[in-house]
Amino acid sequence: MAEPKIRFKNHHSDWERTVVDDVFELRNGYTPSKNVNQYWENGVIPWFRMEDIRANGGILSDSIQHITPQAVKGGGLFVPYSIILATTATIGVHAMIIADSLANQQFTNFSIRKSLIDKYDSYFIYYAFYKIDEWSLKNTNSGGLLSVDIKGLLKQPFLTPSKTEQQQIASYFKSLDVLIQSTTKKIASLKQLKSASLISMFPQAGETKPRVRFKGFEGDWENINLSEVFIERHEISTITESLPQLSFTIAEGVIKPEDRKSNKRDFLIKDIDTKKYLVTYRDDIIYNPANVIYGAIHKNSLCNGVVSPIYKIFYTDQNADFMECIVRKPSFIQEMTIFMEGTVKKLKTLKPESFLKMSAYISPSLEEQKKIGDFFHSLNIQITLETQRLDKLKQIKSACLDKMFV
Repeated sequence: MAEPKIRFKNHHSDWERTVVDDVFELRNGYTPSKNVNQYWENGVIPWFRMEDIRANGGILSDSIQHITPQAVKGGGLFVPYSIILATTATIGVHAMIIADSLANQQFTNFSIRKSLIDKYDSYFIYYAFYKIDEWSLKNTNSGGLLSVDIKGLLKQPFLTPSKTEQQQIASYFKSLDVLIQSTTKKIASLKQLKSASLISMFPQAGETKPRVRFKGFEGDWENINLSEVFIERHEISTITESLPQLSFTIAEGVIKPEDRKSNKRDFLIKDIDTKKYLVTYRDDIIYNPANVIYGAIHKNSLCNGVVSPIYKIFYTDQNADFMECIVRKPSFIQEMTIFMEGTVKKLKTLKPESFLKMSAYISPSLEEQKKIGDFFHSLNIQITLETQRLDKLKQIKSACLDKMFV
């Protein structure tokens, strides 16, 4: 039977089978000559490129660049609610354009044949094109510029249900996309708040106290060397029940090995029964000497355990969340480049003794440190939870796209 694995209630009929060529008219995008100013100057017609999809997602109403009516060839503009599919270079990406517009030569435009417009829901077509994305990635012409096998694509089956079912499917995915977009915006807003707070709640260059403080705290902060507040931890151990093996990543810091998104570093965990590891305790500060300038410095927020000896570990009697803010500030990470050693042939690294020579302004009040640390810890938790929610929503969308279309 021609039906998807998951359907809405009260829909049981087979999906109608046709081919791409029967449903769509195809046109190629193009780039008007850059040497003709009248094609570009004061342009008002959207002209889409891959950059527009990267910046604004899959539903496009306007573009970054515009062209003038003089730049439009005899075929006219792409019609609203048609699809542009990347068929060369970065292939297997599509968007729906909802304005009279054009696109560059990387895209092929798919518009529903005029005689069939009333038969199809535009948003259903947009979501159905994820299947065509997948097909395009697997079916390219060899030789020269990478491109989709258009002749083969035109012959591909294109199955659709009744228009009522199309609209239900489209409505479901539009709701999912609204959740994805709102969660994405919330994450961006939280990260923006964190970035602004790192500037306002810590002394900047030439300053001795922050511009924004919790009520009840005044006075200058103290300029200290990190050696005054950090001690390197050298304890070693094999993996034990009380000291499980942990991994360390640039993005997430200390995590369980099974949570690592890439397992390409399995060479670090061979001979786990006898290999010696560095012990880390919760609230330690850990960094990767080679990648620290890319943000590979975090507080151990997970648990006691052991990590690869390639990392450097420190403990402190100051508030750990506060000190993590200090060492993860973009300005502080940038300053680390001055203290790194090495040549082009030998990878530059930040040695522990160099790290401890660095200086920073810190609050002399542990109570103020705690308030600041708690604030950023709470922000980090919110960002993590929203990021996990976003990942889950994307997984749901991907699974449903696979199971709700034929």
